[in-house]
Amino acid sequence: MTKMKRYTLLILPLFLLLTACSAKGPDFEALGWEEDWTAVGDLLAVEPMEGFTPEEGGAANASGTWYAAWSAGEKGESEDFGTYYGAEIFLLVQECETEAEAESAVEAWSGYERASFTRGEAAAREYAGQTYEVALLNPVPEAGGSPYHDGAEAFAVRGKLAISVELLCQESFQADREVVLARFLSGLHFNDKEV
Repeated sequence: MTKMKRYTLLILPLFLLLTACSAKGPDFEALGWEEDWTAVGDLLAVEPMEGFTPEEGGAANASGTWYAAWSAGEKGESEDFGTYYGAEIFLLVQECETEAEAESAVEAWSGYERASFTRGEAAAREYAGQTYEVALLNPVPEAGGSPYHDGAEAFAVRGKLAISVELLCQESFQADREVVLARFLSGLHFNDKEV
């Protein structure tokens, strides 16, 4: 056996062990989080919401931008849109270099043009100690393609984090959009050491 192969055999298990340790996730107990909450890296955790199920696999991270989703109601599929539900909540959290960069990201997200909705009047609302800019998403009658009829959205900056929450609902979804969004935002718990 060559020296290189021997070193590889010695180093590979160590590398795998270190990788497994780093992928362990947050210490829920130390952060004061409950085990049934959905963790978004070490940044925040989301309390369970009655009627909504977290997307399988939990939160996903791509280059400092975290994504997680929750769904309620019957699952459907369309050729144009893919999988959809009676209602879905989408959480997007971007880790930025500065607070100004986070503010810029939120500004871009809140100005995003939508073909299927018009954005209602935005208002500042506070949930669990965090202020959000909240607005209803109302249907555009002539728009087509999306299975969602209406919704609500919220944006916030917390330190260097840009935060976007979007609730999209089918017409058959009977719950009050503002109440559902408020319940979700009230269940967000931030790890301020990471912010």
